[in-house]
Amino acid sequence: MGVRFIALADGIDTFEAKSATDEMAVNLKNLVNEIYARDIAEKVKSSRRSSQEQGSYTGGIPPYGYQAEWVDGKKRLFICPQTSEIVKDIYQMYLSGKNMRRIARELYERGIHRPGIYKKTGHVYRQEGEVLEQWTAKTVKLILTNPVYMGCLVQGTTCGKQHRIRSCHDMDSGEYCVVHGTHKPLVSEEAFFQVAAMFENSAAKYGNKEDVSKNVTMEEDIYAGVLFCGDCGKQMARVAGAKQLSSGGVVHYYGYHCPFSRRMDDLQCQAKSIGKQMLDELVKTALRQEFLLSDLRPGRLVKEYESQAGQQKQQLRQKIIQCVKQLEDGKKRGSELYLKYRLGSLSLEEFQHMKKENEKSLHETAERKEELQRRSDSMEREIRDKGKFLRNLIKCNEKTRLTKDVIHALISRIDVYADHRVKITFAFCINELLIKGGRKNGKNKAVGYR
Repeated sequence: MGVRFIALADGIDTFEAKSATDEMAVNLKNLVNEIYARDIAEKVKSSRRSSQEQGSYTGGIPPYGYQAEWVDGKKRLFICPQTSEIVKDIYQMYLSGKNMRRIARELYERGIHRPGIYKKTGHVYRQEGEVLEQWTAKTVKLILTNPVYMGCLVQGTTCGKQHRIRSCHDMDSGEYCVVHGTHKPLVSEEAFFQVAAMFENSAAKYGNKEDVSKNVTMEEDIYAGVLFCGDCGKQMARVAGAKQLSSGGVVHYYGYHCPFSRRMDDLQCQAKSIGKQMLDELVKTALRQEFLLSDLRPGRLVKEYESQAGQQKQQLRQKIIQCVKQLEDGKKRGSELYLKYRLGSLSLEEFQHMKKENEKSLHETAERKEELQRRSDSMEREIRDKGKFLRNLIKCNEKTRLTKDVIHALISRIDVYADHRVKITFAFCINELLIKGGRKNGKNKAVGYR
């Protein structure tokens, strides 16, 4: 590949001429090194597996509720006095009938840092000046389903990077390393399996509902990327539900809500939601009013746009042709300079100076040509996008079916507020459409809904 390789210890330099014997020696060394690397990889993997089978904790940060210490050359888990009681409380609350969201709320109300923050600060409870972030139901579930809390270590569920394999991959369940009694449990086996049974019963109870949702293909989210919460600025999250009709059919209904309204910490936002059907009607009404007020003539708009686009493309094309001619002239000039030098008309110094100036001019012209070509390609894409934009603009009326292309062509942003107010920022300005024709300087329109 033309890369120079130097090995000082072995006296190898690939840029130096070498005999067949030297070539054979290099290949032999590479073969030995490859075998050595493979052997080391197998030994490391075997050593790690042996440590796991002996009950040694081979992970990184210990699970919440435990701390890791080295004892007789092995990494062991010991109960953490500060966090172990919290783990026990989580199991007791779930067994008493509280769901994971309720448990997360109670932990937040008690001022307990979630595991991620505890690992960073070392503080179990919120200290003065610290930001308290909420627990999530997912974190609670991870604790409730981790067998480490009944004194069992399950390791080797994934295989790390191996020799010549750079990505991790999951292992089959039969290849896990499971060792019981490696450390003191925080909950009994009976309590752990009772929690597991409750999870299974919950899944079976709501299984039919989930199956109904899966029978209907989800519609494309046409407002993705343009619908935001007006209070916190986060993208609104889509929620979907399925309803089974008496006829046996199933339909989906959609709505949007601010995902931060469900938080319990300082990032909590005001609760707000809006149905997709209501949002569609608001968007159509706003667009229809804008077009009626603007007295827009679609035919004239398209004709003038096509005329302007054609003129701009022609100007770029002429500039590119000029650059090509200049490059050809420059190459011809370089050949003439060399010929004059060989005939003695130019001295070496004059030839080198003039050659350098000519090459500089050729380089600048080539860069200018590439830039013009990029602008031409960009203009082609812009013309296609703007053509789609104008077609969507023309078609928009009370009968228009809103699609993702229509929404993204006509609207740059929609903000939903808690006081039943929606602000729509158009991706165009009617009075400046032919001049700017893009997604800048959009006009806002605020509408309300009930």
